[in-house]
Amino acid sequence: MIRPATARDRAAIARICLLTGAHGADATGVHGDDALLADVYALPYLDGPGGFGLVWDQGDGAVGYVLGTSDTASFQRWFSGEWWPRVAPTHTRVNETGAALAEEAADPRRMLDADLGAYPAHLHVDLLPEAQGRGAGRALIEAACALLAERGVAGVHLGASRANAGALAFYPRVGFAEVGGDEAGVTFARRLGGAQVAE
Repeated sequence: MIRPATARDRAAIARICLLTGAHGADATGVHGDDALLADVYALPYLDGPGGFGLVWDQGDGAVGYVLGTSDTASFQRWFSGEWWPRVAPTHTRVNETGAALAEEAADPRRMLDADLGAYPAHLHVDLLPEAQGRGAGRALIEAACALLAERGVAGVHLGASRANAGALAFYPRVGFAEVGGDEAGVTFARRLGGAQVAE
């Protein structure tokens, strides 16, 4: 049920990103422009340096994914220098919330808050309701970590909103430990090659 993402999955990936983009719930209408979320958090991983995408497909197309990059620093440079300048002008119908997200996306240090020396990779996991409770999240995480380990990556990190109780409970169960955060979110990380991050 896990397979590499292809160009034909782009629309499904964008849809999954939107339908899970409000702390795990449907973000339709939240930002005014419903295409904005995917251009910040999903689609660039199919194109950028070190990027990868794996999808959970139950037979009718992708209903979940793990997306990420093995090199966050290089990916951020590409995102700020090439991706965002190209796609930002297409998002003209954002509301106040969307404008705040676009401003955040334009920050050239947005992805550089974590300890990139120990955890240079990062990833995003999202599942539609029909894929939840089937082991898909765990399977996608393990597949992504195996892919990154094969690339020789030392560790991986990800962020979760404090408002997403499901994510906060899930990541420690799949080998991630909290390594940072603030009032809005938590940064989790996992060493690769079998060594779990110490809590």
